[in-house]
Amino acid sequence: MIYSLSISSSYSRKILFLSFALLLLATLSCEGKESKARKAVEEHLKNQGIRELKVEMFYPSKYAPGKAYIAVDVTHSFATGEGKFQHEYMGYILRQEGQGWVVEKPTSYTKEEEKAENLIAGKK
Repeated sequence: MIYSLSISSSYSRKILFLSFALLLLATLSCEGKESKARKAVEEHLKNQGIRELKVEMFYPSKYAPGKAYIAVDVTHSFATGEGKFQHEYMGYILRQEGQGWVVEKPTSYTKEEEKAENLIAGKK
């Protein structure tokens, strides 16, 4: 009976380790995709003189392979009448190209996954 408990404990540790490793791999994979998506938007906006770009949401489509939605908060290099840098919230549909992303088209801004999926599908 003691022998079977040690096997079970060892087996549980291996399963726990494997689960943790897979979770870490999935997290790093998503961060890599988000980073590449951010670069695609930065490239798309490079001539607009942006000061800062923050990714608010990155959503790879569950139903349209190779498509994603990204919501960004852009700070422009020019100021408003009050002297503050102008912010703009923007959304983009992205298309996977090789290992990276390219901006397919601008769209409305959202931070909701369901709405992002609808925007990718061409719905409003």
